[in-house]
Amino acid sequence: MEIAISKENLLKQADGLRELARRSRRLAETMTAEVDQRRLARVTEELKESATRLEQEAVAAKTG
Repeated sequence: MEIAISKENLLKQADGLRELARRSRRLAETMTAEVDQRRLARVTEELKESATRLEQEAVAAKTG
């Protein structure tokens, strides 16, 4: 049995990922070690990319 993923659910997940990206960016700004700043910057970008993919999936998803 296949469960349809709703457009609203995808957008909610994308919003959550964007919020995590904002938090990780703010946390990176507080880090003193450059290696930690770079690592969190990568995580931030990955979260934003995942959010963008979910938003693109939402465009194709059925409402409901």
